[in-house]
Amino acid sequence: MIFSVSYETRDGVKRKKYKTEQGALRAIYKWFQTIQSDQVVSVVLIGPGHDPSTFECVEQVPFTPPKTTSFYHTQAWRHLRRQALIRYDKKCRDCGATANDGVRLEVDHIKPRSKYPLLELDIDNLQILCSECNKGKLDHNEAE
Repeated sequence: MIFSVSYETRDGVKRKKYKTEQGALRAIYKWFQTIQSDQVVSVVLIGPGHDPSTFECVEQVPFTPPKTTSFYHTQAWRHLRRQALIRYDKKCRDCGATANDGVRLEVDHIKPRSKYPLLELDIDNLQILCSECNKGKLDHNEAE
């Protein structure tokens, strides 16, 4: 089966073919996200056994992008987390508590990932805090 898509903009029409309907919908979804909204006129999808479908914005495209893996579930983070726990003796930097004291230890980014994404996998930007000390820190205390 071949699915044909016509991308219509103020600059003209481009046509592309896709092997699956899901592949065509994914391409349309991505295209809407990359093109400027003032350039879009419409996108028409034609496939075997289907009436033509016209889309004028990304919200009309029946496609749900796959969920990305959370940073905290990546192998790189898990490995670095283990290294940080070993390096910093598995104890809270602020109060000195350990898991033997009944606290939950957390590996914390000193400079938050939201503001410093390039430091998210830098072991020198990590510290061990118990959950109580970490709650008190939040993300606005970047001091070491």
